[in-house]
Amino acid sequence: MRARHFAMRCAALSLCGLVLTCIGVCSGAAGSDAGPPRTALIGVWHLVSIQLTTRDGTMPDPFFEAGSVGLIVYDPSGWMSVQISGPRREAWGIPATRPPTSKQRDVRLKAAAFDSYYAYFGTWDYDERGATMIHHVKASVIPAEVGLDYSQQVRIDGNRMTFTGHAREHGEDMTRTKIWER
Repeated sequence: MRARHFAMRCAALSLCGLVLTCIGVCSGAAGSDAGPPRTALIGVWHLVSIQLTTRDGTMPDPFFEAGSVGLIVYDPSGWMSVQISGPRREAWGIPATRPPTSKQRDVRLKAAAFDSYYAYFGTWDYDERGATMIHHVKASVIPAEVGLDYSQQVRIDGNRMTFTGHAREHGEDMTRTKIWER
């Protein structure tokens, strides 16, 4: 009887702990540095915007441009995929062969298609304490990215997920902010 009473008290305390944890996470009281739980990241997110901030101010990312569309997917098994397409891609017919012929027009169209589309896939790790997402690139439209790890801070507000990454390019500090939405 005593063992049963002890087990019931443990179960009740565990349930209280679970409820208090949920209240803390849902209300944002889990700590200012802590990120969202891993499970909150899993799923499909659509691109809202990508902004670049430099010493000159904030602007749409010059590579992706305002109006770009995209999709990022996080699988619970640890796989991820991202694709981003520029807003003004030149339409051309589906080639009969792959790769299409090397006619000058085709070369120009292939270059324009490459310059306006970005994609990679790989695995992902997440550090909830530091709210840090790391993508481990397994394959990319840019072959030099294979094997790279991309780290960025993550925040979730309602149905929006925001990634913030910092870099130094051409001697200038930059912050890239990507906003995704469910």
